[in-house]
Amino acid sequence: MKLRIALICFMIITTFSLSSACKKTETKFKIDFGTVGNDHWDISNVKLYYNADALGKKVPEKRGVVYMAFKTVNYEAIAEQFGFDVAHLYPSVDDTVEYYDESDLLKRRLLIRPNGIICYETGVAQTAFESKVSKDDCVELTKKVLKEYKLTDHSFDDECFFSERLLTDPSNNETKTVGYTVFLYFLLNGVKLYGEPRATVQFNGNGEVVSIIYNMPDYYEAGECELINIRQALKSIEKGNIPMMYGLEDAPEKVTIEDVELCYYSQTFDVNTVVAQPVYVFSATGHYKEENRQFRIIVQAN
Repeated sequence: MKLRIALICFMIITTFSLSSACKKTETKFKIDFGTVGNDHWDISNVKLYYNADALGKKVPEKRGVVYMAFKTVNYEAIAEQFGFDVAHLYPSVDDTVEYYDESDLLKRRLLIRPNGIICYETGVAQTAFESKVSKDDCVELTKKVLKEYKLTDHSFDDECFFSERLLTDPSNNETKTVGYTVFLYFLLNGVKLYGEPRATVQFNGNGEVVSIIYNMPDYYEAGECELINIRQALKSIEKGNIPMMYGLEDAPEKVTIEDVELCYYSQTFDVNTVVAQPVYVFSATGHYKEENRQFRIIVQAN
C-alpha cells in the first residue's frame, strides 16, 4: 500500500514537472539594433505626440512567438544551386564551408555558414563609371537572379531598400553613383520581417551582379513570449532607449506617431543561432521647419 502511494506521488510529481517544462517556453534575446544599420537618433528631447489608447487597440495581443532557425546541413545541394562542384571544397573554420572555382577566370567564391547565410562572390568586378542602370532596374534584375539560383521559395515583402555605391572625382569633386545594392525582405507567416535582409544583391555600373548574400534558414516556433504593452514601448521611445529608425536623416523638432503594427525582427546572435522576435513598428512623421518626413520606429516587443 505504501509502495503504491509512493508510486502515485512520484507519478504526480513527474507529471507536474513535465507539464511545467512544457509550459516554460519563454524565449528572449536582446535585439542589438546597433549591429544592423546606423539609423539611430536621440529623440528623447524631441516633443512626441501620440494617442496611446488608439495605438494600443491596433495590437491587442499580449503574447507573441519567438522563431529560431535550424542549422544548415545540406551544403552540397546549396553549392550545386550556384554551379559549384563538391571537389572544389576548401576547409574553413566555425563550420563555415567554402567553395572555389579555380578553373573559372572569374574566380567565383561561395561561403555557406551553418546559420544558413550564403555569401556568393561572382568574380565580376566593380566599375568606376556612372551606373548605366537605375535602382528600379536593379530590383527587376534581383528578382531574375534569385529565380536563376532557385532562391524564390519564400514570399518577399513588396517594399525594397537600396544603397548606392558612390565615387567622387578628385579633379572636379563631383560625386556619381557607380552601382547599387538591393535589399529584399521576406514575410514570416505573412508578417513583415525586419533586421537582416533575406537577400542582398550588389550590382556594378553595367547592371552585372558582383555579389549575393542570402539568408536561407527556415524558421520554426521556438516558444511563446510575453509582449510589453504599447504604453511601455512608447515610454522607451521617450526615454531615448535607442530604437531603430528607418527613413530619418537627422533629429526633427517634433514627432507625431500615427500607427503601429506587430512585426518580426531577424538577427544572427552567433554562428549557429538565428532568431526572429516580435517588434513594434511605429509609423511616424518627423516635423521640421520646412518639411515633414515619414519614418518608422522599431522597438523590441518581448
